[in-house]
Amino acid sequence: MTSKNKIFAAAQITSLRGDIETNLATHKRTTELAAKEGVQLLVFPELSLTGYEMDLAEALQITPTDRIFDPLQKLAHDHNMRVLVGAPIKATAGKPYLAAVILGGNEPEIYAKIHLHGAENDYFQCGTNHKVIPHSAGHIGCAICADLTHTSHAAGAHAAGADVYAVGALINEAAWAREEPLLHGYAQNHDMTVVFSNFATKSGAYTPVGKSSIWAPGGALVAQAKGTEECLVIARQSGHDWRGKTVSL
Repeated sequence: MTSKNKIFAAAQITSLRGDIETNLATHKRTTELAAKEGVQLLVFPELSLTGYEMDLAEALQITPTDRIFDPLQKLAHDHNMRVLVGAPIKATAGKPYLAAVILGGNEPEIYAKIHLHGAENDYFQCGTNHKVIPHSAGHIGCAICADLTHTSHAAGAHAAGADVYAVGALINEAAWAREEPLLHGYAQNHDMTVVFSNFATKSGAYTPVGKSSIWAPGGALVAQAKGTEECLVIARQSGHDWRGKTVSL
């Protein structure tokens, strides 16, 4: 059952190369702040747990039930949040998935990126299925970075029942010029809330534009990071009224 009063957040953070311990601490601190704000859905960037370090994926791949997620899982569950964390996830065979671990339900779940981009194909295998999470914040459709460049992906999530499109990404300035109109269009054309989370600082070979953002159904921009500051971008819905803000990390 969804609520008329909803609070969404995109985390714009720094992830250190391969430093899972430090990155987990950043995730926990950010999630604690989101919980104080009453956030129901919190989205982290692509591969936020390890940084966008494709060459480390095989060595750092984990399972969604790994004990390292226990503190975040408990925190999210205790506050009835859904938290999407980017990580390389072990598959039953072959290369790992480039995935989002979905925390806060009865047990962790994953969404595996469907549309891999460029060199990602050398290190990961693609997923095949949409993931839509029922929650009080809405039916949350998951997406990871290049997924959003395929209009069929957002359309497929919507067809699967999503009224929220949650995107963890790593996008630079050039890509932002192309992809921001797509994100706005998904909110407008599919009448979905769109939550877009980007990195604050360089990860792998990419320097992000920041600009983590949330659009309301219909396409109105509710909240957006000014640039590459480390922050939570928060949107609050109360009936038909939407309010946005950013909170420094």
